[in-house]
Amino acid sequence: MLGVEDGWVLTATSNDALDAFPILHSRDLEHWEHRGFVFPEGSAPAWVRHGLRTGDFWAPEMARVGDEYWLAYTARDQTGALAIGLARAPSQFGPWIDNGEPMITGGKVLTPGGPASGGVIDSHIFVDQDGTPYLFWKNDTNGLWPRPLAGLLREHPPLIQQLFESERDRRTAAFAAAIQPWANSRRSMERFFWMQPLIEAALDNWTRVKPALIAFGKAGEIVQAMRTPIHARQLAPDGRSLVGEECVVLANDLDWEGHLIEGPFVTRQNGRYWMFYAGNDFSTPAYGIGVAAADHPFGPYEKRGEPLLKSNREWWAPGHASVASGVNGRPQLFFHAFLPGQCGYNEFRALLTVGLEFGPDGVELREV
Repeated sequence: MLGVEDGWVLTATSNDALDAFPILHSRDLEHWEHRGFVFPEGSAPAWVRHGLRTGDFWAPEMARVGDEYWLAYTARDQTGALAIGLARAPSQFGPWIDNGEPMITGGKVLTPGGPASGGVIDSHIFVDQDGTPYLFWKNDTNGLWPRPLAGLLREHPPLIQQLFESERDRRTAAFAAAIQPWANSRRSMERFFWMQPLIEAALDNWTRVKPALIAFGKAGEIVQAMRTPIHARQLAPDGRSLVGEECVVLANDLDWEGHLIEGPFVTRQNGRYWMFYAGNDFSTPAYGIGVAAADHPFGPYEKRGEPLLKSNREWWAPGHASVASGVNGRPQLFFHAFLPGQCGYNEFRALLTVGLEFGPDGVELREV
């Protein structure tokens, strides 16, 4: 969500649709008009792998930088790894010109000749009050641990009893371990659907899974992949490159965050920098929005100990927030969430908003 002179502009994930990243415009935050796409069919950047069941266009975010509009986004490169691109336009409606190559790559190959996994996602452009642009993103290491964990459980079945408390979660883990060799040969989305029950079982037992793996002593790579840092680096004034040193600004270290944090968004309010982020797994009601504050865009950030926004009776799994001024000129948090009991891939997510009140003791929610 981006506030502009004549209203607000919204862009959204389009997955493998041939027209990538729809652009919507509103003058009142109630009525919306579709104004086109960032990359209409046939205009996707050459470095991007696209097409039905092969491409992924995720998490676009638009920012005003000087006299231009910049859009950072996630897509798969030609190896299948998730990477971050950046496009620029003279108007929020385009035409959009991509830089021609990814700004950041980070895919890893788990086995020689195997499919790429991990990568980098959820880019965010923050422009400071002096006009300096910064790029934030998430290292998607949470995609790296489920398959090795299933392999470890396959080799050491007694671990299942140590890691998982309920009989249901133990059966889930045993099944994932049993079919692991077959699942490794499947396409990325097929692997996703195989891994998701194991991920959810691990999150149900999160406070015992990680300590037990550390105590086991042969799961260092798995434990390391359960840490998903958010990185930041300064952007060049023309948006074509990154300058300065890269730094880690936040990582998942609270129990409620589980195996990941993602979807960072930074705003400057009352002289401080506030980072909103999502934690836990998007497919569960434990997913929520956290907030941390700092005196510099690179931190150090001090987290609120509990989620700022979490599931309730009306909406589940709120996530990937952005901040913009509302109709009344006061800051609002915009985010998406599922209907109760309907979390998961390809399920409907609505755009929601709530007011924000920044004060000396932190930030609180308020009615719009």
